[in-house]
Amino acid sequence: MKRMSLIALSIAAASLLFSQITTADEKSANSSPEQIIRQLEADLAQAMVKRDFATIDRITATDWMLTDADGELQTKADADADLKSGNLTIQSYKINELKVRIYGDTAIVHGLETEKSKYKREDLSGQYRFTDVIIKRDGRWQIVATHISKVAKE
Repeated sequence: MKRMSLIALSIAAASLLFSQITTADEKSANSSPEQIIRQLEADLAQAMVKRDFATIDRITATDWMLTDADGELQTKADADADLKSGNLTIQSYKINELKVRIYGDTAIVHGLETEKSKYKREDLSGQYRFTDVIIKRDGRWQIVATHISKVAKE
């Protein structure tokens, strides 16, 4: 009896999950590529603050690379490790400008963001310009490369 209850609960949970996935897919199907990209950027900003790795992994490709403000290359594994360990903390991340250009299954996004963040004990807070390269692979959009530059204070 207990086993049947667990099976029924599993089936109900799977059905609920499937209906949520279907709803999200239908929503994406009714949105323009630019709307989808804008939502990805907004979702990623929230996920970094919340340290929501499921969302980060959905949005950034496993082969994603970052060129940071110091010109250093960082892999997804390295960036994830910094965020997971607490070496990198992001208290706030607000996108101020976003320009999206679509070229078939590729999008180039230029943005300006303001963040409050620390890496270890160093305050990294400020404004950054960023460029994301996003591709549509296996039916979904994912960021494959990011470049950031700190905006100089006047």
